[in-house]
Amino acid sequence: MIKAVVFDLDDTLYPEYDYVLSGFAAVGEYAQKQYGIADVKSGLIELFSQSRDKVFDRFAQNHGIDKSCVADLVEVYRTHTPDIKLTDEVKQTLSELRAGGYKLGIITDGRPNGQRAKIKALGLNELVDEIIITDELGEDCRKPNPKAFEVMADRLGVTLDQMAYVGDNPQKDFVIGKHGVTTVKYNGDGLYGDCGYLDGIKEHKSINTMSELINCLEQNKDKDDDGLLEFVKGKLLEIMDFIHDVCVKENIKYSLSGGTMIGAVRHKGFIPWDDDIDITMLREEYNRFASVVKDYCDKSGKFEFFLYRRTPRVKFAKDPIWGDKQIGGIKVDIFLLDNLPDDMRKRKRFLLKLKVLQGMMHKGKINWSRFSFKNKLRLLGTKILGAGRSLDSIVKSYFKVSARYNDQQTQDKFISNDLFAVCHIAYRKEWVSDVILSAYEDREYNIFAGYDSFLRVRYGDYMQLPPVEQRVHHHNFTLNPIENSEAQG
Repeated sequence: MIKAVVFDLDDTLYPEYDYVLSGFAAVGEYAQKQYGIADVKSGLIELFSQSRDKVFDRFAQNHGIDKSCVADLVEVYRTHTPDIKLTDEVKQTLSELRAGGYKLGIITDGRPNGQRAKIKALGLNELVDEIIITDELGEDCRKPNPKAFEVMADRLGVTLDQMAYVGDNPQKDFVIGKHGVTTVKYNGDGLYGDCGYLDGIKEHKSINTMSELINCLEQNKDKDDDGLLEFVKGKLLEIMDFIHDVCVKENIKYSLSGGTMIGAVRHKGFIPWDDDIDITMLREEYNRFASVVKDYCDKSGKFEFFLYRRTPRVKFAKDPIWGDKQIGGIKVDIFLLDNLPDDMRKRKRFLLKLKVLQGMMHKGKINWSRFSFKNKLRLLGTKILGAGRSLDSIVKSYFKVSARYNDQQTQDKFISNDLFAVCHIAYRKEWVSDVILSAYEDREYNIFAGYDSFLRVRYGDYMQLPPVEQRVHHHNFTLNPIENSEAQG
């Protein structure tokens, strides 16, 4: 499954010949001022068309310029401000790739100063996420050395087999395919496109125009994603069948929750682009479930029940294998319904205390870019408060506080272990007091009898499909090499 698209620069994102012409123009202005030679640019173009080898040496010889001056001509060429630009097609392709969720990068050989000047002139710093000029890693890191690709994968947070590389040079750009990268040849009119293939290694795919790239990637993505998504859905149903059977045998009420409940009502199964299952239980039902489910897991030899922070989960005891990958993170999350106090002042204080405890659960590294400045300060404060306490003790406190009003009669309930941004939502107790069976794929699972009110409070008009660009699955699972399976089992 491709998550990142990385490009070669010269003759891929722009025609390198444009840079040559731009450099010749700069050298022409210099030579005219220094040596009084007219029409230098056209002369250099003619020499270049005959042979690309030692163009400035031949130019100097033709015009009686001392050889010692050739270095000056070369320096002007290399340091000039390029007059080059991206085509609208390339800019549109990069924009659409980003909108499609791909991470973007550039890996290019060449002198760093010259390549940086090209990148600046083309405005690429604003259009891609990462840029690597191989010489900046070391001259021995030039393509086809895989080093730059390994660094790029690390920077973009992907693996090599989740990366596509688009290039034009058969001598350098496609050997990385041996390391798992999907290679795409751009069949433009580049200076090196007709070279022989290094070691006979060819590209996986090819395109004739840059606008073809998106369809090329999406066809591959659709094939991979569809197979993987169907596999994950099948495994989720296995877990859900197990939970449903336990609940039926023990007379425990549960309901599909969130997007899973929408899927049951709107699609009679999974939302087509969804890749998880969530359920909800009243606290008293969950306590009964937690007291028996471990025994059922042990008897099955297949499933495992555990608590991740404040979220109870059921997952496979050993991650299932799909193709040559082991799929981790396939699990069903259980959300808990507790009582909300009717008094609004008490409710506000109650929810604030839970918010603080949620913040205290943040241990280790935090992606601070996700938060506003005000929320950064709040999170930092709660993180400091929780620094002297173990995560287990904070979670115990959280569960105790969440259930504080469960021995009182209240009109509203809330999902206490959800994200704080939504756990304040109040659900009338009559909406969640009973359950009914609802079709789900080729099975039946429980949903709350008051599902319509439950879903409308949370989502509004839940029967309305979201915009097309929002119909994407978020991959709540991971792909790991099979050789690590014993460590992850």
